[in-house]
Parts: sequence; structure tokens; C-alpha cells
Amino acid sequence: MAGIYIHIPFCAKRCIYCGFFSTVRQEEAARYVKAVCRELELRAGYLADAPVSTVYFGGGTPSRLTPQQLGQIISAIDSVIGLKNLQELTVECNPDDITPQFVTALRDLGVNRISMGVQTFNPELLSFLRRRHTATQALDAVRICRESGISNISIDLMYGLPGQTLDMFRDDLRIAISTGVQHISSYCLSYEENTPLLALRDQGKLIPADDDLCSQMFTLMCDTLRNGGYEHYEISNFCRPGFHSRHNSSYWDGTPYLGLGAGAHSYDGRSRQWNPSDLDAYMEGVENDSPVFEIEQLSDADLYNEKIMLGLRTARGIDLSALPQKDRLSLLESARKFLSDGSLSLDGDYLRIPESDMFVSDTIISSLFC
Repeated sequence: MAGIYIHIPFCAKRCIYCGFFSTVRQEEAARYVKAVCRELELRAGYLADAPVSTVYFGGGTPSRLTPQQLGQIISAIDSVIGLKNLQELTVECNPDDITPQFVTALRDLGVNRISMGVQTFNPELLSFLRRRHTATQALDAVRICRESGISNISIDLMYGLPGQTLDMFRDDLRIAISTGVQHISSYCLSYEENTPLLALRDQGKLIPADDDLCSQMFTLMCDTLRNGGYEHYEISNFCRPGFHSRHNSSYWDGTPYLGLGAGAHSYDGRSRQWNPSDLDAYMEGVENDSPVFEIEQLSDADLYNEKIMLGLRTARGIDLSALPQKDRLSLLESARKFLSDGSLSLDGDYLRIPESDMFVSDTIISSLFC
């Protein structure tokens, strides 16, 4: 099986924290959609005829495209590669783009999952993040999606925001659970290069949340969402039983995927390839039938380290029985001290990080690299 990711870079305005490639050049949308469809034709053989089970429109803000434009891309994928094995078709949306007409049109295109970047329900924090929507709009958007026939809804939350208290985050979690959504992703705020957020921090104009508070928020998140009926299946992801993100899970499982659009990444099992994070360079290259991209061939050591990094992000962990004996023995030797202090556990053939240590997983994972 394989996945397809389509990057839609258009935004009405950029959020203060976003490090993903985006642009406000909405007037280029029609040309961009045509370029994505052409790139698909030029790279049709990338997945080596593996059946596509997931398609994910991310951004940016995919809901800045019209249903007709999204449908143009979906139809191209079906025509060029085929979607008869499709299980999940996700579109990321901003809450304020959600209307009954828009969601009904997405449903009619075959979209069966919507992911919304809510981030917080707190008005002051929404304003600080430069989000376009209000808390009321976010709640209305969830209701509209459900009433319009989309039964698989995910929302994103953030914690570790400047000025955010434990009680404020507790309120966000409580409201999120009350919506009844099937999936919640919750990320600790990070300070990405070339973002207004990083500039404000470096200029001393905001005080970042300290590590102890972020750790408390992580524990609160895990406990609250578990008590609310959600399974913690990956460091930052929680779902009702059976509603994990199939597309994102394919990243952690090492499933090949084709990335289309400016800034999109692809993986074929032995190499990674990525398109330029530049609208003009991307479109002009594709229009001349000479897509611009960079490629990295992965060594055996790279593949081993990625398996460690991605596997240990999940609650399931790494299946040792699936590793060659040499790698299995090497990993167990590196893991010895963490198994002794309890920051790694071995359950049958699965090596995993207990939930209590997931917040500091980066330190554990990097120590296991070859």
C-alpha cells in the first residue's frame, strides 16, 4: 500500500508559529492546481504501482481551494494512479472556511475525513497565534461537518503557548472532548526558523513556557484524553477506537508515499525526495516538464535510525521480530540502560517508550541511533 500527500500552500494570512511553506498568493491557485495535476502525470511511476490507500491534502490551508479545484486533483489521481483501494481521504480545513455547502461538496468528492487546526479555544491565545477563527466558529465547524455527513473529524490543539496556564489547557481539552470528535492531535509549541514567533522570542518580546510546565501539560493531556475515551497511539495523537489517522500512521510505519506540490516530500523506501519551497520554481519546473527537486539516498544506517525514530514515537513501539538479527541485538544492547531505569519497556517482541517518558523521547531515541 502507499499514500499520496498534496501540499496546498495558500493561506489568507500566515499564523505566527507556522514553519511550513505557505503563501498568500491566492490568485495563483488555478495555475497551481494545474501544475499539481501535471506533476502527478510526470511522476506516475514513483510508487511502482503500489495501491494507494490514503490521500491527504495538507498545507497551508487546503480549504482555500474551491471544491472544484480539489476535485480536479482527486480526479487526476483517480485517472493516473487509481483510487479503488482508497480507505481515507483527508482535507485540512480552517474552521472559518467551513460551510454546509463546502463540506457537502467535499463529501460528494469522496472526502471522508476532515482535520481542523483549532489550536486553542481561548480568545486571547487565538489572537496571539493570529488565527482567523473564533472559538465559536471552531465549535460550529465541527457541528457542520457532522451534520453534512463527515463522521471522521480531527482537531489540532497546541500547548506550551506563552501565557498559557495549566487551567487554560485543561479547558481546551475539556471543550475538545465535549465536541465528540474522533481524533485529537495535540502538539507542544515549537519555535521554527523564519517565523514571527521565533523573532519575538529572540527579541525578548515573549517568554516561552518552561519545560516543567510543558511536561505537566503533556501529562494532563494524556490523562484527560484517556479518561475521555481516547487512545494515545502516537506521541501527539489520540483517537477514538478505530479512528487513528491511517495516512499519518503510514509515515511512522515506513510506508512509501508520493508528495505533490511545492515543498512536498516523497519516500519510496530507499530515498527521500522533496520539491522546492518556492511557488514559482515549482510551477515553472513542472510546466516545462522538468520538475525541480532534491533527492537523498538513504544508507542502511539512515534507514535503521529512521525505523528507531518513527517506531518509538508510537505507543506500539518497534517490533523486534521484524528486524534482522544483527539490528535486533544492536538495538537491545543500546537499550539496556533505558530498560534498566524503566524509560524503555519490552513487551513481548515490542520495544517501546512508556507514556510517562514520551515527553522526553527525543533524548532516548537519539541515544539509540547507530
